[in-house]
Amino acid sequence: MTIFEYIQEPQPWINLNYYTWWQVAMFFTGALLWLVCYVDTIIDIRKKKTLNIPIGCVVTNFGWEISAAIFFVPNMGKLLVIAYWAWMLFDLYIFLSTFKYGYKQVMNEFFRKRIHFYLIIGIIVSFATQATFMVQYDIPMAPISAEIINLYMSVAFLYLVIIPGYQGLSLITAWSKFFGTGIVSLMFALKYPQNYFLISIGIACAVFDVIYIFLLHKKKKGIDFESNHSVTIAV
Repeated sequence: MTIFEYIQEPQPWINLNYYTWWQVAMFFTGALLWLVCYVDTIIDIRKKKTLNIPIGCVVTNFGWEISAAIFFVPNMGKLLVIAYWAWMLFDLYIFLSTFKYGYKQVMNEFFRKRIHFYLIIGIIVSFATQATFMVQYDIPMAPISAEIINLYMSVAFLYLVIIPGYQGLSLITAWSKFFGTGIVSLMFALKYPQNYFLISIGIACAVFDVIYIFLLHKKKKGIDFESNHSVTIAV
C-alpha cells in the first residue's frame, strides 16, 4: 500500500490485529536503538565533519527509507508510519552530508574525484531496485529488503577500520546498530519462524556486527590495522 492509499482510510495508531504487544514493543525498541545510531552519526557529522556509516550503506539505507515510507507503508499502525517518515528525514540529512564528507572514506583517487556522480547514480539505483523489490517480493514491514541492506552494511563497516586515520569510528554507532538490528531481526524471526532466509541473514548481520565491535575495541587500544599509528575513536 502506498502512502497515498494509506491516508485515504482511517488507520489505528498501533495495529494489534496483526501484531502482538510484545512484537510491537520489540520493534519499537530496535527502532529507538537505530535512532541512537542516527543521532550519534549526525553529531559526529557536525563535530568531526565525518560519517560513522559507510557511504554506500547511507545510499542504500536512504533508498530503502524512501521506498518504505512512500510505496510500501508499514502495517503496524500510524505511529510506525510517522516513525518511518522521521527516519527518512534523518537519513536525508546523513545522505546530503555524504556529498560534503563522503570522500574521506574513498581511498582510490579516481572514485574520490567523482564521488558526487556515484552518489547520485547510487541513490537512483537504490530507490528503483528497492521500491520494486518491496512491492513484488517483500512481506509486511519490508524486513527482507531491510535485512539484505543490513547484511551489506554489517560487512561494509569493516572497511572503515582499514582506512588510515579515519575518524568516523564510533562504538555508540556500532553497539546501537548491533542491538537495534538484532532485536528487530529476532522479532521477525519469531513472527515468521519458517522464513529461513530472513533468519539466516539476521544471524549473519549479528556475526559481522560483533566482528566490527571487536575490531573497534582493538582500535581503542591503539592497534592500527594499516600502520603503526594509534587511532582515537569516539565512545
